[in-house]
Amino acid sequence: MIVYLNGQYIEATSARVSIWDGGYLYGDGIYTTLRLYSGIPLDLAAHVARLEKHAGVLALPIPVDEDRLRTIACELARANGLAASDSRLRITVSRGGDPENPLPLQNLEKLPSTVLVTVAPISPEQERWAVDGIPVITLDDNFARGNFPELKTLNSLATLRALRRAAVAGCPEALLTDPNGRLLEGAISNLFIVSGPHLMTPLSEGGFLAGRTRERIMKLARREGIPVREEHLERSDLKAADEVFVASSVREILPVTAVDGAVVGAGVPGPVTRLIQTRYRELVRAALTDRQD
Repeated sequence: MIVYLNGQYIEATSARVSIWDGGYLYGDGIYTTLRLYSGIPLDLAAHVARLEKHAGVLALPIPVDEDRLRTIACELARANGLAASDSRLRITVSRGGDPENPLPLQNLEKLPSTVLVTVAPISPEQERWAVDGIPVITLDDNFARGNFPELKTLNSLATLRALRRAAVAGCPEALLTDPNGRLLEGAISNLFIVSGPHLMTPLSEGGFLAGRTRERIMKLARREGIPVREEHLERSDLKAADEVFVASSVREILPVTAVDGAVVGAGVPGPVTRLIQTRYRELVRAALTDRQD
């Protein structure tokens, strides 16, 4: 596998990051992931804008701009034989390290950042999940993001623990809750519930990361005349739901057919979920056509 690290395209087995790097020592860094369609990144501008916003909060310099990242993404897809298939792109930016100042507290912008970009094939299971749906589990607030949940930082231990707990239960995703038991998000996705004519999603007022795909889905639903509501949601709303689905840039829209072993709705992907899947794929095709013209 070829990766991009600090200006060079190199074999992954040869890639090295300093032991003084802030990402390694403290989780001091940010990242974003998105999907490449036949080697072309979808919605890169919005992902880079969010990356830059979060970097600003951490006073973390990003030495590559959107155009350069687009070039890197396409080159990595080509170099790894993924230019004709879909793949997952991850852009990671962490605090550079200085052995003379291993815990930098001031003049942070003077430390050079570490930039790593990688691509990997999309799991073949994702296509099956999109068609058949997935089971999920719910977890208590011990598995929520904790401090700075609105930032996509390298401090991902809570997410990792949630995904591992889900894997033990045979589920590809876990739904997270706050200390009051309210639903927040999936470990690596945003959550949607269909109840009657309404599409509902948790309020984005804090406690979770409201993703770009979430925003797109809400716009698509409104365009189809589906009322969209952001509100506090409980586990009881999952039990009463007609349909449930989760969404992310890489996984797109995945129907949820069971929660904690209990069947959702009719136990199969519902009509609203199928409509959103179709409209999202149409959006992808249109965006990629525009990029190629």
